[in-house]
Amino acid sequence: MFIKEIVLDGFKCYEEKVTVANLDRSFNAITGMNGSGKSNVLDGILFALGLESTKALRANNTRELVNANRKECKVSLVLCNEEKSKSPPGYEHYDEICISRSIDAEGRTKCYINSHLCTSSALSKLCTSMGLGPRGSFSSIVMQGHITKVLSMKSSDLRELIEETAGTRSYEREKERAIAMIEKKEERLKDVREMLQRRISPFYDRLRQERTRFLETRDIHERRKELERREQEIKGMLVRHEIGEEIDTLEKCLRSYAGEMKTLGAIEKRIEEISGAKEEVDVVWIKAAIDGEKLRLDELKGKNLEEELVEKREEMKRMKDLTPSVELDELVERERLLVESLRRIDSGENDVLKKIEEVTSLKFERSRAEFELSSISGGRFSQERLDEIERLKVSEDEIEEMRRKAHILRSKINYPFVEGVFGTVEENVEVCDKKYLEAVYTVMGSRGKYVIASDEKVGGFLVSTMERSVSVIPLSKIRVFYLSSSVTREIESKGGVNMVSLLKFNSDVRKAIEFVFNNFFVFESKEMARKVCFEQKVMCVTVDGTVYDPKGTLSGGKTNFRVGTVRRKDVEDIERTIGLLEENRRKFESMREEYGELLRGKALHERREELKEKIRSFDTRISILSNLCENGMNIKEELRAVREKMVEGMKEKNEIDGAIERRKRLECKIKELECAIRSNKEEIRMCEEKILSYERMLGKHNMENDSRRMSEKEIDGLESNHRHLIRSTGKLQNRITKIYNDVERKLSEASEHGVEQRYGNVGMLDEEIRMAAESAGISPRCLLIRRKCISEEEKAGLTKELEMITGEMERLRCMRRSTMDPANFDLLERNELMIEELKEKIDKLEKDRLAIGQSISRFDDLGYKENLKAFKHINGRLGRFLRYFIPGSDARIDERNGEYSLKVKVGNWKESLNELSGGQRSLVALCLIFSMLTYRPSSFYIFDEIDSALDLSYTQGIGEIIKKEFDSAQFIVVSLKSGMFDNANNIFKVYLQDGKSRICRIK
Repeated sequence: MFIKEIVLDGFKCYEEKVTVANLDRSFNAITGMNGSGKSNVLDGILFALGLESTKALRANNTRELVNANRKECKVSLVLCNEEKSKSPPGYEHYDEICISRSIDAEGRTKCYINSHLCTSSALSKLCTSMGLGPRGSFSSIVMQGHITKVLSMKSSDLRELIEETAGTRSYEREKERAIAMIEKKEERLKDVREMLQRRISPFYDRLRQERTRFLETRDIHERRKELERREQEIKGMLVRHEIGEEIDTLEKCLRSYAGEMKTLGAIEKRIEEISGAKEEVDVVWIKAAIDGEKLRLDELKGKNLEEELVEKREEMKRMKDLTPSVELDELVERERLLVESLRRIDSGENDVLKKIEEVTSLKFERSRAEFELSSISGGRFSQERLDEIERLKVSEDEIEEMRRKAHILRSKINYPFVEGVFGTVEENVEVCDKKYLEAVYTVMGSRGKYVIASDEKVGGFLVSTMERSVSVIPLSKIRVFYLSSSVTREIESKGGVNMVSLLKFNSDVRKAIEFVFNNFFVFESKEMARKVCFEQKVMCVTVDGTVYDPKGTLSGGKTNFRVGTVRRKDVEDIERTIGLLEENRRKFESMREEYGELLRGKALHERREELKEKIRSFDTRISILSNLCENGMNIKEELRAVREKMVEGMKEKNEIDGAIERRKRLECKIKELECAIRSNKEEIRMCEEKILSYERMLGKHNMENDSRRMSEKEIDGLESNHRHLIRSTGKLQNRITKIYNDVERKLSEASEHGVEQRYGNVGMLDEEIRMAAESAGISPRCLLIRRKCISEEEKAGLTKELEMITGEMERLRCMRRSTMDPANFDLLERNELMIEELKEKIDKLEKDRLAIGQSISRFDDLGYKENLKAFKHINGRLGRFLRYFIPGSDARIDERNGEYSLKVKVGNWKESLNELSGGQRSLVALCLIFSMLTYRPSSFYIFDEIDSALDLSYTQGIGEIIKKEFDSAQFIVVSLKSGMFDNANNIFKVYLQDGKSRICRIK
C-alpha cells in the first residue's frame, strides 16, 4: 500500500486546491525554495492521518492550519490498495482508499474514509492496520529536529527509544496509569468497607427485623385473603347448586307449561275451526250459476243449427246443373251473319265468293288460335286455393291500425293485464234491463272503478306498481253478508228485487259483485222502498236512482254515467284479432311462392278459356257461312228461327243467373251455419265444463256444511277442556314467575358476592322451552346458566370446610399486627440490592486485581523479550547503515546494569560521541533512526530535510539506503540537496506564483 495522490485545499499556505498526483510507490522527493511550503505538504499528510498535536504540525493552534483567506481547509490522501494481501482488514474489496480530514476556523474537524464520515478512532485503527503508529506517531515519520533530539538522548531516553521500537513503550505508559488507578480504588474500597461495618450495617439490621415482623403480618393477611377467597368459592358453589336446582324446577314447569299451552292452542284452533264452520258456506250463488249455465246450455242446444244445415245441404243438392242448353253468344253471331247476308241479297250483291274467302280466313284464324292453345301448357290452377290464400293476405297498415286501436283502448284501462286481475267492477257487470241502469250505476258509484284481484298478493302488486291511485278488491279476503231467506222472501213479496239478480257477470267474480251490490233491493215505488228500508233495515233504491239508507240518510238526483265503458274483453278481442292477422300474414308469407304460381296459372287459365271461346266463335261462323254457301237456306226463316232461340236463350240465361245467385247465397249460409255450429259446440262444451265445476264445488261445500253441523256437539267438550287448561296454565305461570323471581334474587346476591355465572350458547336451548319462557313472560337467559352438580356428600363436605374456614379466620383476626413504613421497606430492599451488588463488585475487583497483576507479570516478561529482540535488531543494523557513509566504521548500544550508552567506532571505538565531528554524530543518529525503522516496516515513510546537517557526499548514501534497504516501502522526502532528490524516482517542486504556493512535477 502506498500514497497515490495528495490533495491540499486551503491548508496552511495552499490557498487554492493543489493536487500532488501519480506518486511513485518507492521514492518521491519534494524540493523547492525556502518558505515555498515544502514541509507543509508533509504536515498535510500528518494532518490527514489524524495527528492531533498542533506542535507537531508546526502551528500554535488549529486556526493556523486554515489558510488566512479561507474558512475551512481539507486534505485528502488517495492510497493504492491493489495488493490485497497487505490490505487493511475490511477494505479488501477497495482498489483505492481515500482518507480525508477537514477543519474549520472554529476548530471543528471531520474525518472521512472513502467519502463516508467516520470517527477519529476509526481513522486511528486504519492507520495502525497500515503499520503506522497511532495517529501518525514518530515511528515512520522523521521530521525536522528529530536527529538533533536523538543526539541529545540520555540512557533513559535510549531505553525508551528501544521500547518505542519494540512497541512496548505505550504498554508501559498504560501499565503505570492502571497501577495508579488500582491503588486509588483500593483506598476508596477500604473507606467503603469501614463505612459499611461502622454505620450502615447496624441501621439495616434494625430495618431487617422490622421487615421480618411485617412479612409475618403480611403472610397472615395473605392467609386471610386465601381463606376469604376459598369461603367465597364454597359459597359460590353452594349458591350455584341452589340456583341449578331452582332452574331445573323452572325448566320442568316450563315443559309442563309448554305442553299445556300446546294442547290449549290445539283446542283453540279446533274451536276456531268449528266456530268458523258454524257459518255455512253460501251455496245459493253456486246454484244460481248452475241454473244460469243450464239455461244457457238449453238455449244453445235448442237452436237446431244442424237441422238447418242439413236442410240447406239438401236444397243445394236439389239444385240442377246450371249449364245453359243454348250458347247465347253463338246465336247472336249467327243472327249477325244472317242479317248481313240478307242485307247483301236485298242490295243485289253476289257474296258467295266473299263468304268463301271469309270462311278461308276464319279457318286460318282458327288454326292460329288452336296452335296458340296447344302451345300453352296446362298449369296447375285452383280458384278455391287462390281464394283461400288471398283471404290470408293482410296489409301492414291494417295491422298497425288494429295495434293503434288496441293501444288507445289499453290506455283507457287503469290496471295491467296480469294473471289474477279480472278488471274493474264496471267492466264485469252487464245490466239485464236498461230501465235499471240508473239504479245500478247509482249504487255502484265510484266502486265501479275498483279492480278485482284474485288475492291480496296480486292486489299488493297492483298498489305498489301502479303510477296512479287504485282501489283493489281481493277475492280471497272479502266477506259477503247474506240476509236470511225469510227476510229476502218478504222483501221480494213487496216488489223488491235483489240488485245482484239484475246483473249478468262471470261466476269467477261473483264474490266481488255481491260485495258491491248484495243486499241492495230495487223498487219501482218510492213509498214502498222507503217503507221496506226502515222496516227491514236494508238498503233500498228506486229505478230513478234514489237511495234509502236505514241509518236515515237519503240520496238521489241525476247520475252521470257512461254505459260504453272500455272493457278488458274489448282489448283482448282486438289483441286476439291482431294475433290472428299476424298469423295470417306469416302463413301468407310462407305461401307467397305458391300464390305467385297460382296467379300465373290463373292468367294462363283465362287465356286458354279466351282461346277456346275464340275457337268456338270461329267454328260457329264457319258453320253458318258454309251452310249459306252450300245449302242455299232460307235466310229469313233461319233468321226468325235464330231469333226465337235467342229469346228462349235469354230467358234461360236469366233463370241461370238467378239460380247462380241463389246458390251463392246458399253456400254463404251453409258456411255461416258451419261456423255457428262450431261456435255453438264450443260454447256448449264450456257450459258443460262450468256446470260440472260448479257441481263439484257445490258437492264439496255441501259436504263441508254437513261436517260443520256434525262438529257442533264437539264444541261443548272442547270448551270444558279449554276452561280447565286455562286455570291450570294460570297456576303454572304463577309458579314459574315465583321461581324465576327467586332465581333472579339469588343471581343478584351471588353477583354481589362476586360469584360469576357462566352462560351457554343460545343454540343449546330447546326451542320449545324458549318459546314457553317467552310466553310466560320471563327471560330465557337464566335457563342458559351452567349448573353446578354437587352430590349430597360433596355438599356436606363443603359445609364442614366452610365452618373450619370461619373458625380459622376468627383466630387470625385476634393475632397482633405489625406495620412498616413503605418508604423504609423500599429503602431496605433497594439498599440490600445495592449492598449485594457492591459486595459482588468488591469480590470482582479483588479477582480482577489479581488477574491484572498476573497479566502485568506475563506482559512484563513478553515486553522484556520484545525489548531484547528490538535491542539486538538495532545493534545488528546500526553498524551496517553507518558503513554506507563511513567505510570500516561500526556502532552499537551497550547496556550495563540497566544503563544504555551509544558506542561508535571510527578508526577505533570512541568512549563518547563528543569525540566525533558534528557531521559524524548526525550520521550516527540517522543510522540509529534507520535501524529503528527496519524493525517494524511501515507502508510509507516521510522524511523532512533529514540531510540538512550533512555534506552532499553523505546525502548520496541516504538515497542508496532507501533503495537497497527499503525496497517495498514508499518514501516521501523533502530535501534541498540534489544528492538526495536525484536518487528519487519522482521529483516534485514547490514554487510561489502570484504569492500562492504551487506544486509541479519535474521528474
